[in-house]
Amino acid sequence: MIKAPLHPLTPHGPGFRFIDRFEKKGELCGIGWKHLVKDAPYFQDHFPGHPVMPAVLLVECAAQAAGVLIMQGSDQLGTPLFLASVDQFRIHGPVFPDEVVETVVTIEKELGPLVMVGVECKVKERMVARGRLMLSRQLGSATQKEDSQQ
Repeated sequence: MIKAPLHPLTPHGPGFRFIDRFEKKGELCGIGWKHLVKDAPYFQDHFPGHPVMPAVLLVECAAQAAGVLIMQGSDQLGTPLFLASVDQFRIHGPVFPDEVVETVVTIEKELGPLVMVGVECKVKERMVARGRLMLSRQLGSATQKEDSQQ
């Protein structure tokens, strides 16, 4: 089990880090955790009085965990990765303040600068989101590929 120091691996500032801890579970798999503090601004303004985590931030949890996994062992450490696509991503349930989101990420395929990653987000044993993300080592590479096919 490898524990990754996150600050050098994620390019995000403290206000936009959606991963507190990460453990690599083999060459192609890892798990990230994020404790959702109840006073986070998105809980205050997203359904006031009935706080729930915005689903798009579950995607961000998954993207950040995938980025850490991809950069682990890479010779391009510190090079940012960019979210290129969100595929077959389903929200299975709400996430509330003071819960911990556990995100399992698995590299499924690499296509040049693009990396397809399967993701599952859980709170305890409850599935809250699942899908696939494509991350890119180059800004704009996903749209350039699509544009060239048209």
